[in-house]
Amino acid sequence: MKRFLWACLWTLLSCLGWAAESAADFSGVKKSDFQAAEMRSVFTDEFCHKLKKGVKAEQVKRLKNPVLRDMATRMLKGDYQDKIHRRTRKYRPYYPVDALAQELRTSFYSRYENPTGVYFRAGETAVLFVGAIPKGEKIALKVHCFDREGYGAERVYPLEKGVNVIPVEINGQSYIQYYTENLNAEAVSINIATGHANGVFTNGPKSSNEEWVKLLENVQGDCIDIVGKRVHLIYCAETMKKVCPKNGLELIDAYDEIIRCQQEDIMGLTQFKRRRPNHMLGRTMWKGFMHADGMGAAFHDNTMDGIADPAKVYDQAWGISHEFGHVNQTRPLMMWVCTTEVTNNIYSCWANFKLNPQSMRLEHERCPSRDGDGNFIGGRFNCFLNSALVHGEQWLCQKGPDKMENYENGGDHFVKVAPMWQLQLYMNAAERGPKDFYPQIFEMARKDEVPKTKDGKADNGAMQCAFMKKACDVAKQNLMPFFEAVGMLKPIDKELDDYVRGQLTITAADCAKLKKYGEKYPAPASPVIYYITATNAEIFKTGAPVKGSKGAGVEESDGGKRLTFSHKKWKNVVAFETYAGDKLVRVSMSGLDSKDNSSTLVIYPEGATRVEAVGWDGKRVLAYGKPAPKKSPR
Repeated sequence: MKRFLWACLWTLLSCLGWAAESAADFSGVKKSDFQAAEMRSVFTDEFCHKLKKGVKAEQVKRLKNPVLRDMATRMLKGDYQDKIHRRTRKYRPYYPVDALAQELRTSFYSRYENPTGVYFRAGETAVLFVGAIPKGEKIALKVHCFDREGYGAERVYPLEKGVNVIPVEINGQSYIQYYTENLNAEAVSINIATGHANGVFTNGPKSSNEEWVKLLENVQGDCIDIVGKRVHLIYCAETMKKVCPKNGLELIDAYDEIIRCQQEDIMGLTQFKRRRPNHMLGRTMWKGFMHADGMGAAFHDNTMDGIADPAKVYDQAWGISHEFGHVNQTRPLMMWVCTTEVTNNIYSCWANFKLNPQSMRLEHERCPSRDGDGNFIGGRFNCFLNSALVHGEQWLCQKGPDKMENYENGGDHFVKVAPMWQLQLYMNAAERGPKDFYPQIFEMARKDEVPKTKDGKADNGAMQCAFMKKACDVAKQNLMPFFEAVGMLKPIDKELDDYVRGQLTITAADCAKLKKYGEKYPAPASPVIYYITATNAEIFKTGAPVKGSKGAGVEESDGGKRLTFSHKKWKNVVAFETYAGDKLVRVSMSGLDSKDNSSTLVIYPEGATRVEAVGWDGKRVLAYGKPAPKKSPR
C-alpha cells in the first residue's frame, strides 16, 4: 500500500513538472564529499551521467553523499532528465563577444550563450560535473536574473574539470560561459546535478511544438530560453502561455528570418566570411518600452502581444528589426551624427518589405502631409519627396510628420531613411544594380579607416561623403545627381541633434569634388531614382512606359484643389508633379492615399497650372492643366 501511495505521489509530482528537479537541500555539501570510489560504485565514471548496469535501489540508499544519492535515485526512476529537460549537455565554444563587436564594428551580441536549462535560487548549491576542458580555454557558470524581481543581478563562477560545488547567491537562469577565438575547440560535457529544471527550447531538426507546450508548463523562473539559429530570446513564460501557447517553432523561425535579413541581405556576413555561431539577444524587461543596449534588444513584457505572437510577428517586423538593427549598426562609418535612428531602419525597411510588403511603414501608414494638405496613406514618404525635391531641404534636416517644427538641426527620422531605402529598392527590388549593394558598402565600413577632424574626432561630413563615393563605386553608376536631389550632396555646416550632438560640415568644394568623382561612372538607367518606392519598384524593374492621356481618369474634389488619378487610365506612373508655371510646387508618390495603389491623390493648390505624370525613365506626360510655358530662345 505504501509503495502504491508513493507511486501515486510521484506521478502527481511528475505531472506538476517537479520530477526533473531536486527538492533536497544540499547547502552543506562540500567538494571533499565527492569521493571517486563512491562515485564509481554506482556510476559508470566520475562524470556521473549514467548508472552502471545492475545498480539496485538498496545499493543507492547506502551512498553517503546526498547529491550522489539523489542523482542515482532519480536515474533509477528514469526522471533525472529527459529530452526536454536535459541535465547533461555538451557546451560548444562561441567567439568572444568584445572581439566580434570590434571586428564587425557593431554593438554586442549575446553574452548568454549555452543556456543550461537549469534555474537556481539564492542560497542553493550548484553541483556540476565537468568533463575535459580544452587546454588553454576557460569556462564558467553564469547565473543571471531575468525575473521581474531582482532583474539584472548576475554572478559568474569559474569552472574546472571534475566536481564543482558552488554556493549560488542569486535567483536566475544559468549559462555556460565558453568564449574563444578557437571555434574548433572541443565542446565541454557538463552534468548539472542540482537546481531546478527550467528547460531550453531550440529550433533544431528534432524540435517540436509539443516540446514547447511541455516546457511552458514547467518554467521555474519568470522567463524561458528560446534559441534559434541566429537569435536567442529570453521571454516571459507566463506571457508566452497567453500569446504563443502552441507555436514556439513558428516564433523562433520568424525571428531568425528577421535577423537573416539583416546579417545576410544588408550586412553580408556570410558573403565576407564574418558569420560566427554567436546569437543576437532579445529579452523581456520590466520597465520602459523597447530599446537596445550593451546586452542586445530589450522589449517590455507588455509589448509581447505584438512581437511574440507568431501570427503578428511579421506585421511587427519593423519594430523588432529596429531594435536588433541598433545592435547591428556599423559604427561610425554607417552611423555618423544624426543617423542613429536612421541606418538601423534600413534593416527595418527591408524586413518589412520581405515579410509584409502590403503594410509598409513608410509607404502605407496614414500621416500628415508636409504642407498641411491633410492626412494621407503614404504621408511619410510623400513628406520626404516634398521636403527634398520641392523645398530643397538638406538631408538629415527635413520636415516630416514626427518633426514638423525645429527640424533644421535634425529632421524627421522616417523621412531621413527614405533615400537610404530607395537605394536598396533600386538595386534589389528593381534589379537595377548589384544585389549585394549594401553588403559591399557595409564591408567597406568595417574595414576603412575612420576620417578624423583636426581635433581627432570622427569627421561626420567626411563619413557622409565617403558613403556617397562608396555607393557610386559599388553600383558602378553615377549616383551623385540622386544624392544632390535628395539633399545629401549639399553644403552644410551645422551642429546636428542626436543622442550625442555633433558637427556636420560639407563644403561647396566637397560637393564639387564628389560630382566630379561620380562622372567616372555612367548615369543610372533611371534619372528619377528618388521616386522609387515599395509600391512602384516593379515599374522600375520592368521599364514599362507611362500610359495615359491628358484629363483622362481624373476626379476633382475640394473645389479643384485635389485631383485623384485612376491607374486604370494612368499606368506605370512613378510620381505626379504639380507645377505653377515652371516651378515645382507639389509631388505625389504613386499610390498616395490609396489602400490598394489603384489611384493617386494629387494636391493642386491655388496658382497651380499643370500636373505631369512621371515615368521611371524620367519622361513626363501632361496629365492635367496647361502645357508648360515655352522658354524664350536665347
